[in-house]
Amino acid sequence: MKRENNFDIIRLTLAAVVVLFHVGYISGATIFERFPVYFSGHLAVEGFFAISGFLIIASYERSSSLKDYYIKRAARILPGYWLATALCLVIALCYGSFHLGRFLFANLTFANFLAPSVPGVFPSNPDPVMNGALWTIKIEVMFYIFVPILVWLCRRLHRDAVLWSIVLLSIVYRVAMARHETLSMQLPGQLSFFMAGALIHYHLKFFEAHGRWIALAAAVLYMAHLATGWFFLRPLSVAPLTLWASLLLPVVKGPTRWGDFSYGTYVLHWPIIQIVVALGLYHSQPWIALALTLVAVAVGAAFSWFVVEKPSLALAHSRKIRTPYPAVTPS
Repeated sequence: MKRENNFDIIRLTLAAVVVLFHVGYISGATIFERFPVYFSGHLAVEGFFAISGFLIIASYERSSSLKDYYIKRAARILPGYWLATALCLVIALCYGSFHLGRFLFANLTFANFLAPSVPGVFPSNPDPVMNGALWTIKIEVMFYIFVPILVWLCRRLHRDAVLWSIVLLSIVYRVAMARHETLSMQLPGQLSFFMAGALIHYHLKFFEAHGRWIALAAAVLYMAHLATGWFFLRPLSVAPLTLWASLLLPVVKGPTRWGDFSYGTYVLHWPIIQIVVALGLYHSQPWIALALTLVAVAVGAAFSWFVVEKPSLALAHSRKIRTPYPAVTPS
């Protein structure tokens, strides 16, 4: 019997946090300028990566073959990503910009940083980037590629020693690159959260038996992180708290009773915010603009799930690929 859990609602909550974070970051509305303080997009992404560590390892361990594993991962991540890219292309065409080759190449290769914007599109917006949320997708793809190698190492060496060594090396990299925020946020800087999720997967029975105390200890560590700024406390607290909420709290369905809308919310929200900014609504009617943004994101996420993502997953399942846990949402 499939295990009941809160993965969908937690991921949707994290995606909503990212939406509000980016509203404050790119809308230019002074009334929302403190949103990035109240809604930490970085913290939400780290929670996504912790969930990924748990779920992707589980997916690989229970896949019948390497081919099955990669088909499942492709079916989960590519259709929604292509939809987000198509939305950006439509926006560019509406602006009359037809020189899209570089942008399209960069997006289809997950190298969005090579062409983050399209000349002439969103020229009056505070930040003309087409979809700044997609930087995490290349990290998620690299996780997908890395997991078979990681599991191979774990099966041939001491598993926990391998995982903890990667956690430590990731933390060392993140601290060493602290002055270069863009580089520190890339791999291997995010691996500590992913590996913490993997460790919880491998010690799930212990985590379930002692989850309340682990969550309490993680909360104390997070408070210590806030007080000291010591980064090494962050993955040791964020991952256990995120997975405790996902696995051990009473099950909450909410809108996720109808589908998994977190990925569509994540990949589509940035260009939708940019459209509302370009209309001038965040300048003249910021609260109406926010409400319009949230409704448009919800509609876009529902379209993505029902029209694009769900059929893709159904096609993958029709190939008799077993998916024991809910598919992971990239951060």
